[in-house]
Amino acid sequence: MTQIEALAKYAARASFADLSAESREQLPIHILDSLGCCIAALGAAPVQACRAQVADFGGSGPCALIGGGQANPIYAAFWHTALVRYVDFMDNFLAQTETCHTADNFGVALTIAEYVGGSGKDLMLGVALGYTVQSRFVDHANFMASGFDHTTQLAFSHNAAAGRLLGLNEQQIANAIAMAAASDASFAVIRAKPLSQLKGFASSQTALASMNALFLARRGMEGPLRVIEGPLGIDHLLRMNIQIDWDKQGYEGVTESTIKKYNSMIHTQSAVHCMVELARQNKIDPGKIVSIEAEVFQLAYDFAGAGLYGTDRVIQTKEQADHSLPYLLAVALLDGEVQPAQFMPDRIAKPDVQALLKKVSVRPNHEYTDVYPGKMPAKITVRLQDGKVIEHEVQYYPGLASHPFTWEDSVEKFDRLVAGRATDALGREIKDAVRSVENIRVRDLMELLGSVKAAASAAR
Repeated sequence: MTQIEALAKYAARASFADLSAESREQLPIHILDSLGCCIAALGAAPVQACRAQVADFGGSGPCALIGGGQANPIYAAFWHTALVRYVDFMDNFLAQTETCHTADNFGVALTIAEYVGGSGKDLMLGVALGYTVQSRFVDHANFMASGFDHTTQLAFSHNAAAGRLLGLNEQQIANAIAMAAASDASFAVIRAKPLSQLKGFASSQTALASMNALFLARRGMEGPLRVIEGPLGIDHLLRMNIQIDWDKQGYEGVTESTIKKYNSMIHTQSAVHCMVELARQNKIDPGKIVSIEAEVFQLAYDFAGAGLYGTDRVIQTKEQADHSLPYLLAVALLDGEVQPAQFMPDRIAKPDVQALLKKVSVRPNHEYTDVYPGKMPAKITVRLQDGKVIEHEVQYYPGLASHPFTWEDSVEKFDRLVAGRATDALGREIKDAVRSVENIRVRDLMELLGSVKAAASAAR
């Protein structure tokens, strides 16, 4: 049996009864978090381009769309994946040397669950499956270290989850995964500086292609089942043998995922949290700051501190700002928060943050790296003109898997994200539906989500 066939068997046998009590508790929290991210993305200029693409090519199919309208399931999955990803505020899975955005699986699970007339339990199972499969490939393979983007693993997780929800048999699921995995790889250069808008849409591109492969497999098309271990397969490209014992895997990926408290890339969360706490505990005149020094673990330095993925010397766009620790720490000190408002063009361009970010330096701390990802240490040192030195250190941030969000935490974040896009009454209905997701139909949830509208100030 190939690795793909073993994965397909694992996906085909999954049932809601396999989910633990902890997973069933966390799934509504992550679903509400993902929906808040989707709603917050409505109206952004690149997202509007995706909506126009759906309007032109997605038809008037059976799938309802967040924000209104209908499309076929292939383009509906593309749309919902673009939404959940764009604001870069969704959940993640952290491994020692790699990472992934587990919420990249949400749009596919939501779309296919609604397409088949499924229940909230089906949605929960699809989310659990997608999160777990992608996380296991992050755990067991060095995709990013070999130059592939972490959206590459979505070719496996999208079709494992969607194939199960569609009721495909093991062979059909295996072929769907094989076709997607063989044709939908993306490169890690997407994360390198200077950042482009594709950073926020690589996952939706994978969703589009994966769903096309899924429905071809349902029609009987076959894929290369030895795409991992076969000649010139993924093992060859990664220079390793991927061996995942799917017979021993549960469906608990959501319990291992971390939710973002701040609207910045995942590895910067603890450093931003450290700065927010430091700023709240000390009254600091930004004009009297000589320097800001940040110590972080290696991946935070690599992604956002001028390490492996480089640095943007000039910060002008959202994509650049949320992957720049100098910008993030500067705006966190000035505003006391890092939320979507901190990435509006006029905020990024203001002289106060542009001047202060030039005083920020970042360096890796190897002791911090050794305890990551169980902990996420960060230390900030602010030096003032009068010689005063202010230091603060944290070991985690609220939302890390070891300190997970509660339902109340998720509601607070959701309310901030949907403000101005849904009435209070509609917001309450959405929250109530997700809170009782085990007892609803996904079509009823989508009817509510179709009434949400973009805020007039959303375009970026």
